[in-house]
Amino acid sequence: MHLSYLTILTALFFHLEANKTAVGRLPKWLVPLSYRVDIVTRINQPYQPFGGTVVIDLRSERSTKKIVLNSHDLAIGKRRAVTLSAKNGNSVPVSSIEMDIKLSRLTVSLKRPLKVNVTYSMRVAFTSVLRSDHTGFYSSNYVDHNTTLTQWLAATQFEPNHAREAFPCFDDPIFRTPFKINLAHPYLYRALSNMPVQRTIRHASLKDYVWTQFVESHPMQTYLVAFVISKFDRPGFTSSERSDCPIRTWARPDALSQTEFANMVVAPLLSFYEDLFNSTYRQKKIDLVALPDFTFKSKENWGLPAFAEESLLYDSQRSSIDDQQGVARAVAMMVVNQWFGNLVSVAWWHEIWLKNVFALYLSRFGVHSLRPEWDYQERHALQLYLSVLDYDAHVNTDLVTASVPDESHIWAAYNEIGERKAAVLFEMLHRVMGEEAWLTALRRYLVVYANRTATSSDFWDLLQLQVDRNGRLGKGLNITGIMKCWLGQPGYPLVTVTRNYEDRTAIVSQQRFFITPQFRNRWARSPCWWVPLSYTCPSCQHSEIISFSRWLTCPISKPSSKSNTVILGKLEAEPEDWILFNVQHTAPFRVNYDLRNWQLLNKTLADPNKFRLIHRVNRAQLVDDLFSLAWSGDIEYDMALGILGYLEHEDEFVVWAATEINFERINNVAKRNSNYLIFKTFMRLLLERQFKRVLSSDLTSSSGNMTHRPVIIRLACEYELPACVSLARREFKKGTPEKGGWMTIQERETVVCTAVKFGTEGDRDTVESMYKRSNFAAEKESLLTALACSRNVFALQRVLIWTFESSGVRKQNARRTFKAVVSNSMGYRLAKKYVSVNMQNIRNYCSNSTDKVVNLMTPLIECLSTPKELLYFSKFFKEILRDMNGSERLIKILLERGNDNIHWQRTKFRPMLQAIRDIILWRSRTKRILK
Repeated sequence: MHLSYLTILTALFFHLEANKTAVGRLPKWLVPLSYRVDIVTRINQPYQPFGGTVVIDLRSERSTKKIVLNSHDLAIGKRRAVTLSAKNGNSVPVSSIEMDIKLSRLTVSLKRPLKVNVTYSMRVAFTSVLRSDHTGFYSSNYVDHNTTLTQWLAATQFEPNHAREAFPCFDDPIFRTPFKINLAHPYLYRALSNMPVQRTIRHASLKDYVWTQFVESHPMQTYLVAFVISKFDRPGFTSSERSDCPIRTWARPDALSQTEFANMVVAPLLSFYEDLFNSTYRQKKIDLVALPDFTFKSKENWGLPAFAEESLLYDSQRSSIDDQQGVARAVAMMVVNQWFGNLVSVAWWHEIWLKNVFALYLSRFGVHSLRPEWDYQERHALQLYLSVLDYDAHVNTDLVTASVPDESHIWAAYNEIGERKAAVLFEMLHRVMGEEAWLTALRRYLVVYANRTATSSDFWDLLQLQVDRNGRLGKGLNITGIMKCWLGQPGYPLVTVTRNYEDRTAIVSQQRFFITPQFRNRWARSPCWWVPLSYTCPSCQHSEIISFSRWLTCPISKPSSKSNTVILGKLEAEPEDWILFNVQHTAPFRVNYDLRNWQLLNKTLADPNKFRLIHRVNRAQLVDDLFSLAWSGDIEYDMALGILGYLEHEDEFVVWAATEINFERINNVAKRNSNYLIFKTFMRLLLERQFKRVLSSDLTSSSGNMTHRPVIIRLACEYELPACVSLARREFKKGTPEKGGWMTIQERETVVCTAVKFGTEGDRDTVESMYKRSNFAAEKESLLTALACSRNVFALQRVLIWTFESSGVRKQNARRTFKAVVSNSMGYRLAKKYVSVNMQNIRNYCSNSTDKVVNLMTPLIECLSTPKELLYFSKFFKEILRDMNGSERLIKILLERGNDNIHWQRTKFRPMLQAIRDIILWRSRTKRILK
């Protein structure tokens, strides 16, 4: 087994040696063949020390007197800590051991060189203490509500390069090596690892300690190695649907009952993806473990996938359907990663996005197979699409791909928005290629690169092979070229469609879209994208035309304005028909039309009997485009708000979800303006009819959390529609907000929030008591978010303290509560002051992660509305975050959002208010005429 594995690795190494991205990596001629790791963890002792030995069988492709591997924060003695011998028993004397702290490298110098193709065994002894930053081998704790005692656990988080913090190793993703793990720990604790337990025996010298020894693993990268030592004494649920692969879920004892749903969906998801990929899952067991304060939402370690608690725990009585979908999504992503990420892995960290995007995109199909009634596939796709268009409309935005010349730049490769954009592009490829070609390429990718590394170029080549066979793309179109233009430059296009109604043609052009137009003229380059064109119209056959024979193309050499324009002839749309491009978000771009086409779209949308002729997803796209084009100045607010008036009879969740996000952006800037009442009045008028309609239905029948009713109730109460405020206070007074009655989880939170906002001190005290009594994390977060609606400054101060200084809120969800405080008109200045005083504590709370700190602070910038505030945060962030990795880039991204708010308030707020006044005046005149 080792010989064949060595042959594969050797070929890969010489391939990579010619690649300049390998700068600063470990020598490629030293190949680890197997590991035996023995670690003793004294988790119940002060400082929580651990130590042990690692024995690495290795082979060299060159004659060398130095062995270089990775080690970080491990104490390794200078004498006799490292020994080396050939497999025939002859020892190789060690002359010196050097540790490069900056590069995390251990160099073992030898007195005589290693022989080529001879297997050696190297033993390294080491000691350390469990870390507290949730990387490497770290300790964490939780309060067991059954006993009220604090319990400690030890767990690992090795991605991307933290295995070296647990034991010396060749910590590079190119290496796939079998691991034999043996863990010594107090006998009252249980150890889990990637493989099944082989046996448990007493420790020879440590009283009350045992060794848990695990079966040797198949070859895998160091970042997939995992082990947990805890007092999780029994699994919550065990699934036996797969006789050859038992599936168990683990969590703290008082949360075991919440692991049932996650346990229940693993086997069906495995079967679904086995059929989809035409590939069998061959691992011997799966232990899903929920860890307090886990860094990732989920981690796909073979045999021992780890999850943040919010990603694995679900309670049917107290969790929302969003929570349930989140668990299904996290488990589905983990399952996808067993193939795309584990079976086929990345060669280096600059393409970590590739495995993550496979999981993000393909997970929606698995979730849909579990619960088709959720419409999850459609909603998840639209959610990603809209979030990408929002984020990528700025100057300071990220590329999907990042340069990682050495390990110090690994952090730059993790980019959630970039991964979302790539998932949207995967959908584009899927649709333009067709189902059969796409699926064939996926399956071929898994066959060709099984148990190997692969790059995005390898995947593009396989896609191209299928496209060439079915001829669907047409001549001159190349997958690599198409993806290069989307992945290699920031932003996305605004496609402008200008129709000639007499000869049924249209001129279609593109330019980069900026949400703030002041940057448009500053952009020196004229970027270009390969854009597939699809359109629909009332007269179009089958209601839509999705032909990808026409594309907006890019010049091969010199830029040309003509290359960004195409003339479409013989359109099926009649002169009196509207036409709509980018059918169900074929690709990530916005669309603007000539005035007459907007008027035709408005005519259909405004008719309660005809607006459904436009698909709900396209209506959501139109709503989002109208808001953004008005914000950027590409269209006027009087036209945008005039068309958006149709929302009075819109009844689809996906449309209202898009609407809510855009109104929130306006509200964030407008609410502290003296003319805010005008905007609030408009919102009440828009929501009044919808609110009456949703309440006129049978409230006792479940809305399934899937209709637009929770959104309407939330917006109506947020904008203080009197009928909604009365309803919320009345329902709260019944004393049943905990049980919900007719309410969904989201509606229950709206009721509690409104009661806190408009009720008495006694009402707020009641909610605070509910918060203190609850031992369920999701419920505590919901109640704390509702408490953030208070207009009492001292109560808001307590919310901030409970968020950041108590164990009641999971760190992953602290942003939600913090955002609720910031969004409160009484809470913005309070939150700003709290951050300025407690920033160092917040940094520690976020484990000094730049991304986490900036993500947490984003609501402060989203609600920023004055140049004075922008100047303050600019100086504050540059000062307090200057020593954090990547802070300069992220601060630029953050502050640009604040600058957008100020520019919009200065140039667009008054025109929007005037458009609102005109609409209100027109409505009042219409009512008088009708009377």
